[in-house]
Amino acid sequence: MFGYVIARKDTLSETRLARYRGCYCGLCHALKERYGNLHRLALNYDMTFLILVLSSLYEPEERRDATRCVIHPAKPQAFWLTEFSDYAADLTVALTYHKLRDDWLDEGARLKKGLMNGLQGAYDRVKARLPRQCALIEAELDTLLALEKAGEAVPDKCAAAFGRLMAGLFVEREDHWSPVLWDMGFFLGQFIYLQDAAVDLAKDAKKGRYNPLLLLHGGQVKPLADFEPMLLMVAAQCAAAFDRLPLVQDADLLKNILFEGIWTRYHEARARQEKNEKEGTPA
Repeated sequence: MFGYVIARKDTLSETRLARYRGCYCGLCHALKERYGNLHRLALNYDMTFLILVLSSLYEPEERRDATRCVIHPAKPQAFWLTEFSDYAADLTVALTYHKLRDDWLDEGARLKKGLMNGLQGAYDRVKARLPRQCALIEAELDTLLALEKAGEAVPDKCAAAFGRLMAGLFVEREDHWSPVLWDMGFFLGQFIYLQDAAVDLAKDAKKGRYNPLLLLHGGQVKPLADFEPMLLMVAAQCAAAFDRLPLVQDADLLKNILFEGIWTRYHEARARQEKNEKEGTPA
């Protein structure tokens, strides 16, 4: 379920966009430094949001630099890192490992298993560094697998499991802010899971894949508009937790992501669905 926690770039100023890209490139650099070039393929914007939140809250020292890379060989790209860039790099490896594992279990694809095996050594290092987070990831993914096998038709149970997974990642350390970060991560995880289920509804119905929203409605593919109130409620709970954090640095960028960007996939899918319905084209 990667690719949901992203900025809405068309509403960002050039300065804010450069700051966002610099954080993303910093995560890429951290992946290279900790695991090598190949592991940069796991890079995604979702963990960029986590770096921004934790760096804004705890205000660690930033390291700035610029370098060329395979994607940008002609001009050095500016980037910045904090201690949380390393933390996010470790989590990126862990989440990618389990995404490949889930794909292999679901699809039986040998390629996914081969890629997963290639990440085994890196994941073992992450487990040694972050035993609590990795144990939680494994436990909650096992819970989701059990719910799927049981044909669970209550979406809240599945969303809560993914919410707990995300919550544990936001709590990098135990302190005064841990409960608030847990709440924020929990509701963000719920939102991601439910949005993913809603966006994939027609595709899952066509391919006979498990989807709790599909089971909830007796196999009927409901319009995406029907799920907006549910998503709004969960997003509001996430925003309420966010507002309890004393974030100043990058606050406008974080609000762009949390209030606009995380809706991108939903709005794109809904626009396609409504266009297809208007034109009489199958979903």
